[in-house]
Amino acid sequence: MFRQFGRDKSLLLYKYVISYLIIFLIPYITISTIFYQVSVQNLRDEIVNSNIDKIEQVIDITDSRMKELKNIATRVSLDHRLTPYMLEQPYNSKQAIEELTSYKVSSSIVDELYLYYHGEEQIYSPRGTSSINTFIENTYQFKDEEEIKLRTLMEAVTKPVIYPVETISSKKDPQQIIAYLYPIPINSSVNYGTVTFFVKDLTFKKLIEKVLGDFKGNMYIFNEKKELLTSSNKGEKLDIDYLNQFDLDKTGVINKKINNEDYSLVTIHSEYSDWTYMTAMPTNQFYERMNTLKSSIVLILILIAAIGVIATIFMAIRQYQPIKNISQSIKVKKLEHTIKTKKKDELDRIRETIDTMYENSREMDKKIKVQQPLIRDQILSILLKGNVVNHEEMKELLADLELTFKGNHFFVVVVSFDNRITEHEMFKQKEKLLNKLMKVSSEYCQGFGVELVHDNGIALIVSTDGEGIQLEAQQRGFIDELSGLLADNLPSLPSVGVGNIYTGTDWINRSYIEANAALEYVLLHNRNIIYFGNVSKCNGDDKWYPSDAQAKFSQSLKQGDKIVAEETLKIIMQHVKEQGTSIYMLRAMCFDLINVVLKNMRELDLSYKTEDVKALVEFSSLSDLEYKINFMIASICEVVEVRKESHNSVLRDDILSFIEENYKEHTLSLEATAEYFHISTAYLSRFIKEQTGDTFTQYLWRLRKEEFKRQLIETDNTIKEIVLNIGYVDVANFTRKFKKVEGITPGQFRKQYGLKKAL
Repeated sequence: MFRQFGRDKSLLLYKYVISYLIIFLIPYITISTIFYQVSVQNLRDEIVNSNIDKIEQVIDITDSRMKELKNIATRVSLDHRLTPYMLEQPYNSKQAIEELTSYKVSSSIVDELYLYYHGEEQIYSPRGTSSINTFIENTYQFKDEEEIKLRTLMEAVTKPVIYPVETISSKKDPQQIIAYLYPIPINSSVNYGTVTFFVKDLTFKKLIEKVLGDFKGNMYIFNEKKELLTSSNKGEKLDIDYLNQFDLDKTGVINKKINNEDYSLVTIHSEYSDWTYMTAMPTNQFYERMNTLKSSIVLILILIAAIGVIATIFMAIRQYQPIKNISQSIKVKKLEHTIKTKKKDELDRIRETIDTMYENSREMDKKIKVQQPLIRDQILSILLKGNVVNHEEMKELLADLELTFKGNHFFVVVVSFDNRITEHEMFKQKEKLLNKLMKVSSEYCQGFGVELVHDNGIALIVSTDGEGIQLEAQQRGFIDELSGLLADNLPSLPSVGVGNIYTGTDWINRSYIEANAALEYVLLHNRNIIYFGNVSKCNGDDKWYPSDAQAKFSQSLKQGDKIVAEETLKIIMQHVKEQGTSIYMLRAMCFDLINVVLKNMRELDLSYKTEDVKALVEFSSLSDLEYKINFMIASICEVVEVRKESHNSVLRDDILSFIEENYKEHTLSLEATAEYFHISTAYLSRFIKEQTGDTFTQYLWRLRKEEFKRQLIETDNTIKEIVLNIGYVDVANFTRKFKKVEGITPGQFRKQYGLKKAL
């Protein structure tokens, strides 16, 4: 595939590749940049938050330890055994020393605890009682300036003080101790003593290092006076005085250059102790994980870019290949019929072909428009016959054909013209009316009509979106508007039968049977419009089965609708069973029902055997009679369906024979043929299309063209004479059309065929 990229010199291919690369790179670069920035920033925030979390853990630990010391100081100040009076008593003094010992061991960080009362020379601790000088000189070896400061604070401290005290060990190495002085009593304006805690710096360091774990940096703790209390160094030691130059009260991360190296300093202030906690780490080390991530992201993005570019080129070539194949195919076919005048690229050749296809598509649209009414009538006929198998597919077909019903309640109206349309003018009026009845709308109802050729009428499937008692009123409103439409377009009103209203498309055929049944009562009611619901009123005897059911049963047999016939028979038999009448009346109703079956068979011109009639009348029970009549129903409906198919075949043969006998007449037209067979031009057009695959005009042209070719070959008549003989008046128009279809003129056709015949 990629070898072709090097071989092809097509400018279109390069345009494809560049376009695809631009389409890929613009969103790729945008998304990659955003992804990179977001990823780095998220990791940066994660690193900062991680360091802050470690510091906050240290703060929590140290604050809790300071709270312990405060709690101990509070307990000491409130302990009655540690008052100056109690300490002066020898026996109580011993108990006080023991009590101080218990206070000391209650905290894990306290190295020494001392209790001092102002103005006294003694100081008390878990070790015992000693003078201040002895305590200062022997307990810890303080520097002179530290000794003076400590003595001063112990005598005059009025609030808790924490500060670092530097000592000198035996090895002359300075060691730092943190002194915590707490005045007693607590929360008093006048203090008479001081509780002093000494915490070794090493204790705090171990505590910090335990919390920090594998942290690779330095940590510093400053008191409220910015004095260094303790530090933990896992990196290069930094100048404390230099660190104090920074704003230690500001929480967050700052980057500074220290010792010619970039450092990241994280500072947090404790609200409880007023201490400041700081971590210091070289920036490269601080963001080490981020640098690793940056490298990984860049590597991944480069890999994705490489794959994307390769895939883009591959897809461009794949997309170009069909265009190249189409272009080459068009080029080869063009060379067979045309002379190449100038070089064109692939899109030009395809564009030229599309123009030709567009012209052809216009012809195809015409064919589709001819087919659509045929499909429409077939769908409506299927609904009338109740042959719907898949209702979901039927809904989709109705939507595609723009047959949109208003609601889910349906009824059928059958308009019968009987044999009244005979004259030419009346036929024209009927034609006009049929076009209007293809779609009839009212305020609440929507009706779609389909022509009933065999019954010389039209059926309207009407839908409404009403509910309950509104349905009947909406039905009558629609019929009134339909009656007005019929009166405006016909000199005399046709017969109109109206079926009952049902819910759902699968019950439309019931209403259709009822509408046909209602037509049989037009003469009895002396009205043009009959509702099937009023048919039952014709029967004056309430003890007989309903006349509307009988009419529906008869009509279902005539229509060959086995399902409706069996349903209606079941209703009639149930009614007969529920009458509770005498056996004689019961038998009379049964024989009347048998007579209905035989009467319809006679009207349908169906023969029946004596044995079949005998079996019917010799029924042993109502169930036996119902079974036997159902058997007759199946036979009758099967014959009716066969006859309908046969009638279509006869009609087709008659129409095609009529056209074949009269195609040479220039007066032959679709309208003349439709009037001859008493059917609408729309139905005839669709019928011919369905039977032959051609429209009426195409079929007529084919017959005339074949006769024209025959006479060109077998006669010496001139072209003009032949054209006139086959029913054409415009010779020039026929000649142009013949050349367009056959590719040669009539004269060339005669000459070419004559040459072949001579050979």
